[in-house]
Amino acid sequence: MNPVITKVYRMHRLRAFVFVLTGAILTAAFAFSPVEASPPDRHRLLVQLRPQEKTLAVRDEIQFSSHPGDGLSIHITPKARRVSLRAGVSELPHSFQAGQIFIPQTPGSPADPLTLSLSYEAVFDDPLPDDPVSFDNPGFGVTGTIVPEGAFLLAGSGWYPRIAGRSASVYLEVSAPRGITAVTSGRLIRHEDLDGRTLSVWEIEPTVEGLALSAGPYVRGSLETGKVPVYTYFFPQSARLSGRYLEATASHLEFFELLHGPYAFSKFSVVENFFPTGYGFPSYTLLGTSVLSLPFIPDTSLRHEVAHSWWGNGVLVAPESGNWCEGLTTYVSDYLSQERSSPEEALLYRRQILQEYASLAGSGEDFPLSRFLGRTSPSTRVVGYGKSAFVFHMIRRRLGDERFWKSLQRIYGDRLFQETSWDDFRKAFTETGGWDPREAARFFDQWIQQAGAPRLEIQNVHIKEGDAGWLVEGSLVQAGKPYALRVPVHLESGGGTERQTIRLEGSSASFSFNTPNRPERLVADPETHVFRHLAPQEIPATVNSIKGSRDLVAVLAASADSGFESIFGLLLESLNQGRAAVVQEDRVKPSDIQGRDVIFFGRPRPATLQWLLPSKPNGIRLSADGFSYDGAAGEGSGDSLFAVFKDPERKGRLSAIFYPLEGAASDSVATAARKITHYGKFSAVSFADGTNCSKTIWPVTESPLIVNFKGPL
Repeated sequence: MNPVITKVYRMHRLRAFVFVLTGAILTAAFAFSPVEASPPDRHRLLVQLRPQEKTLAVRDEIQFSSHPGDGLSIHITPKARRVSLRAGVSELPHSFQAGQIFIPQTPGSPADPLTLSLSYEAVFDDPLPDDPVSFDNPGFGVTGTIVPEGAFLLAGSGWYPRIAGRSASVYLEVSAPRGITAVTSGRLIRHEDLDGRTLSVWEIEPTVEGLALSAGPYVRGSLETGKVPVYTYFFPQSARLSGRYLEATASHLEFFELLHGPYAFSKFSVVENFFPTGYGFPSYTLLGTSVLSLPFIPDTSLRHEVAHSWWGNGVLVAPESGNWCEGLTTYVSDYLSQERSSPEEALLYRRQILQEYASLAGSGEDFPLSRFLGRTSPSTRVVGYGKSAFVFHMIRRRLGDERFWKSLQRIYGDRLFQETSWDDFRKAFTETGGWDPREAARFFDQWIQQAGAPRLEIQNVHIKEGDAGWLVEGSLVQAGKPYALRVPVHLESGGGTERQTIRLEGSSASFSFNTPNRPERLVADPETHVFRHLAPQEIPATVNSIKGSRDLVAVLAASADSGFESIFGLLLESLNQGRAAVVQEDRVKPSDIQGRDVIFFGRPRPATLQWLLPSKPNGIRLSADGFSYDGAAGEGSGDSLFAVFKDPERKGRLSAIFYPLEGAASDSVATAARKITHYGKFSAVSFADGTNCSKTIWPVTESPLIVNFKGPL
């Protein structure tokens, strides 16, 4: 047996917290609604892993609960070979093509029970990512691979037999070389060493949609909560992290049970993978080694994957209507944790979503949420995760906490293990949340079925002093196709803040304030509760701005050390700009730069290029032995700087520089180049020996939604 780390853990009850949101205490005590279905089939699935051959061998005994009739299709991997199908002791006539076993005539009568025996083997050898620099496509296109380090098999790889339209329970035995443990969804029966091999036995309920399989030389940790067993399956070098992950998982499970309803699976496992992944499967999550070791993951990404047990793996996505689960999971995990931390953190999170949307999607990469299926690029991430999360935030603001959370509990209770669409959410928010159906229909049409976002501006502001005080009038205006919005407008004065909510349904809506105090500032949506397309002056130049550039020229400075050109290519690839041509600075012509964004590797020498790197307003100073920006010094503590600027001389264009100091070690510079993409919201980041040592966001001081009353009125 593999060594087992065991810890008994009595779940804390979150004390008096339970779950508090703006004064509403919510609980989740309800029963799941039963779903009528025909009895499930039964698979007795025996799998042998042969890592040295990259091969999996399968024997499956399929017991049908009812006769399937003629024209039966069984789906397995197209790579399968030595396919054998029997009914009893007789070979059953069939065809096998493109991953489909077709049985034209099924033996027996409709009244007779039927058992078929299927066997095959297959090689799974999808190439693994070699030192990846971009993580925008989870899994890197790998669906199935078996190597000495372990096995990674998604349901879509076809590693096990599936019969469309029929539910089935699965008894699974996985035999692997001694010390290699297999993990999947469902209930653990046992792990044991037997005859020089390790056997892993699992029971999977018919509610599970799609079955993934992971295997490796795991050290298993366990935690007894009194409710849901929690496990870790980590490689020996990561076993020290087990306790932290076990306790964080247990805490997240209890949190989401209180928020949404009872956990629907028999266990939860955190499993380590031998290449970078971040998957959430029914009852377990699969995290790559490089992800697992990051200190913040137990409180961030792990929480997100646990939340998928309710949304995505519990309530299923109806893909033809769009993948809503990533946005909802982001909202109840990532965003809600910021809100619980402080209102300021929540506000920064909402603003970051808008800035990322404007930088990565709003310039032409946007699409309706009804078309989002999964993350494959920066633009799909910011729409399918960020914009979608913001849509749920606006619904919550419209309904109020109590009705919003009760509506989600209703969906979870009614639609567990059923495919669910955006329209099902709309119905729940109207029936349980009391939302006017016509208003809800318009809301869902404009935010789910349409691409884009409103562009808002305060216009026509007039101010007048009278005997009783001050009158401030103006209009809230939106360009393009109008959205139906409720926009907070605040008037700030020495006596405090006066608030109104403006209903904007056409191109403009007027407002007026009467105040006894001299007005100081007028601002619309000051707390960023409305999803909108930010104006250019509201978007600081950031790493994401370069990732979202649609026309970038890359310039390699002559001052850059020889051999750094390959690191420049690495940087561009990680920023999703791998197609940008690298030009030597002495070959750059004015026409190469005209109307384009520019990124430099090293500080350019020609004055014709140096002017593209403004020192103001951000205080950037570069020298051979150091750099600084806004008071953050690199001398003596940093060896690489990456900074992005708005070019004041070229309106709407960006300039960026990756500046390693002379003499910086190439491996240190390469490590920094790989990490820059993960600091997307920042304007400037610096590194020392590949470790981040400072980061900043250039301040935003202007907005079309802010009017400052300065000087004489």
